[in-house]
Amino acid sequence: MKFRSDINGLRAIAVAAVVLYHFSVPHFRGGFIGVDVFFVISGFLMTDIIFRGIDKGSFSVLTFYKYRARRIVPALAAMCFMVLAVGWFVLLPSEFRALGKQAATSIGFFSNISFWREAGYFDVRSLDKWLLHTWSLSVEWQFYLLYPLVLVALRKWLSAAWLRRWIMIGTVVSLATCLYLSAPTRWPTAAFYLLPTRSWEMLFGALAYLYPIRAPERTRAAMEWAGLALIAFALLSFNAGVSWPGWLTLLPVGGTALIIAAARSKSWATSNAAAQFIGKISYSVYLWHWPIVVAENYYEKATQPVWIAGGILASFVFGYLSWKFVELRTQGKAAPSHAFLPSVPLPVTLAFALLVFVGGGAIYYRQGVPERFDHSVFIADEETYDTNPHRSVCHMLMDPCDVYKTQLASRAVILGDSHADALAEAVNAAVPNGKRGDVILIAVQGCPTIDGVRRDNGECFEANRKYIHLLGKQSSKSPPVIIVNHWSEYMSGESASKLSFSDTNQAGYKGEPFSADQYRSRFLSTMCGLAKTRPVYLVQPVPEFDVNVPNTLAREKLADPGAPDLTLDMAEYYKRNARVLKLLREARDQCGVQLLDPTPYLCPQGKCLGSYQGRPLYSDRHHMSEYGNRFLVPMFKQVFALSQ
Repeated sequence: MKFRSDINGLRAIAVAAVVLYHFSVPHFRGGFIGVDVFFVISGFLMTDIIFRGIDKGSFSVLTFYKYRARRIVPALAAMCFMVLAVGWFVLLPSEFRALGKQAATSIGFFSNISFWREAGYFDVRSLDKWLLHTWSLSVEWQFYLLYPLVLVALRKWLSAAWLRRWIMIGTVVSLATCLYLSAPTRWPTAAFYLLPTRSWEMLFGALAYLYPIRAPERTRAAMEWAGLALIAFALLSFNAGVSWPGWLTLLPVGGTALIIAAARSKSWATSNAAAQFIGKISYSVYLWHWPIVVAENYYEKATQPVWIAGGILASFVFGYLSWKFVELRTQGKAAPSHAFLPSVPLPVTLAFALLVFVGGGAIYYRQGVPERFDHSVFIADEETYDTNPHRSVCHMLMDPCDVYKTQLASRAVILGDSHADALAEAVNAAVPNGKRGDVILIAVQGCPTIDGVRRDNGECFEANRKYIHLLGKQSSKSPPVIIVNHWSEYMSGESASKLSFSDTNQAGYKGEPFSADQYRSRFLSTMCGLAKTRPVYLVQPVPEFDVNVPNTLAREKLADPGAPDLTLDMAEYYKRNARVLKLLREARDQCGVQLLDPTPYLCPQGKCLGSYQGRPLYSDRHHMSEYGNRFLVPMFKQVFALSQ
């Protein structure tokens, strides 16, 4: 295909949108659509290469793979190697371990699957993932692997016309699957990361190639400007709160397809010198910008305008250097006459990529190579992974067990959110002459244990209705239920704004927005209802820190192996939890529930322990680790002493 300046200009628009979005530049909150623009471009170009080769009888799948590898692998491997090299010196073992895994999955082009299984793209923790942006490269590579194989196989049995129709059918099926799964109550994270729900975007580009529009210049100009308007509207109007990918994704995808179909080689918008330069280096800019974003967040500079501007500039500088010294020398072409570096053959770059892949895997399996630092750093940092190893099969709504019969045969039920999960093994350890299965855990992450509560994504309502009603049934033998929640988060944290309340007895009831009075009323109603059928114990809040305890302590140990333990003043604990404690006491006085107070065990001498003798009691800011929760075993023994 002859060089398309309009497509090169589209690359510039796409990468600029992504960079501005990721650096949190105001008014560009929809910049994530840049990835969707890239997808459409890829689908168009790949379809052009494959169909022209098939029509000429010269298409080779292996040759296609070779050219795709030359285009994608070298710069990706170089970027991953450099990030790993820097990480060796600055990242804690847990962080370096995670980076090793990300590097291996990125080079192996399955990072999208790995990230799908961890968390959502728009999650706050995404800023801890140095190579999160490689998910889109993995999706594209998976498309590159399968797409030519499918087309070559179908072409043996179908005419060109029917092949076009099947591509259109595939587009519709993929889009329908995407729209179905992207609903908040289904699998939105899978819809975001996985090829089956993203391939329709690349197939839109394919359709732009297969069904070209032949129109006069004025019409094509109108098409181009309509496409630009759609992209601009999405860029300036969308934000991370929209369901993505979903119906709205059709705007930037359709806009990109319109611009490509218009095929205006002398457009002011896409063919100007700046757009052509940025488009030329866009792939490398995309590769380098995200590690710079994460680095600024890592060192808490991400909100400072000077650092934001510097980060954007650095993205383009590193992108240009990567393009000049990596991309230009690995494309299978002779090096420019003025170059002082020779061209690098594909086998060498693939061997280098394999080295990075193996190195990343080794870092992951070596637990982030902790021997790089003093052992005290490892002890502190390792607590990040010291979480519940025996989650119930009922955890997170996975419910193959019969919860009602199982809990009747148990000696206690621990009910709640992720804080319940974090304390469950301490309850197990408190059971006199206990055995595995004596305590059943029912934990629904991010959901307060209140009947009728609903999060903005539709979660919590059905789970709470099921389990609260189930535990509220009358029975001759009802074991005690221990309720543990991240109480302060639901009353005054960020989650409060995401909660609403619905009437469980009225179908289609839209619910009421969150209010402190409504929360109080629903909370007391739920606790009193449970207390009528069984003993109920409410665990008062565990001390909550403003920093990630293992990470912070490890960094302090990195600077000084003799650094003291982290503590929190009791006055700060009471200030943070005053409203929660008042409500829990009201439930005690009104409903007869018992309160379990962790502070006598965690806060000796007026100081709440974040760590003890160099070992954290938490796996993050507010979830207790398995080591930490053992401090509360004596507290939970009260439950079984009273029930005997």
